[in-house]
Amino acid sequence: MHRILLLRFVATLVIAVAIAGEIPAHAVASSPYVLSSDGTAITATYEGVPIGPWQASQHFCHTRDYPIVRCFASQAEVDADLGWTEPTAPAASLGAGSADGNAGGTAPDWAGGPYTIAYWDINYGGNALTVYGAVPNLGAIGWNDAISSMKSVNCGLPRYYENINYGGWYWQNGCNVWTANLYDFNDTFSSVVNMAP
Repeated sequence: MHRILLLRFVATLVIAVAIAGEIPAHAVASSPYVLSSDGTAITATYEGVPIGPWQASQHFCHTRDYPIVRCFASQAEVDADLGWTEPTAPAASLGAGSADGNAGGTAPDWAGGPYTIAYWDINYGGNALTVYGAVPNLGAIGWNDAISSMKSVNCGLPRYYENINYGGWYWQNGCNVWTANLYDFNDTFSSVVNMAP
């Protein structure tokens, strides 16, 4: 009986996410994970302890192991877990000369790793999300309409979309471009993907 109820709950949640593109409040209150629009279970940890993935925006996190989001008390702890150090200044862009800071729209030296760091506040302040790979629904991890500044790192080409599943208009940073204030685009993004090859 409990299994049938759980399956009904999960099916309802999947349908609600697919239709609304957001995580229903009743699911947030009662589930240790969130289902993405494709049915993948998204989970999160804080200092190794399970938390609801929607709580990721309250911490410093990374998506290297997505759909597991790993969170910590500081960016230094994220860096230690990843085995790298967050840049303190933009690296030289290899593709200078185009409007987006990257000739041809590619990042010839991007070889994996994190490609963008999103920040809750302007000027790279507040909680941060170090992103690997694509995140089709930032709302599932508490970051929907919450990004106020961002960095392109490792010559990645982050493309932040207005809607989930990479829909609507987008903002794309060039190779190693940092944006301290998004002004009119502050708190507007719902998905992100790296456009580097």
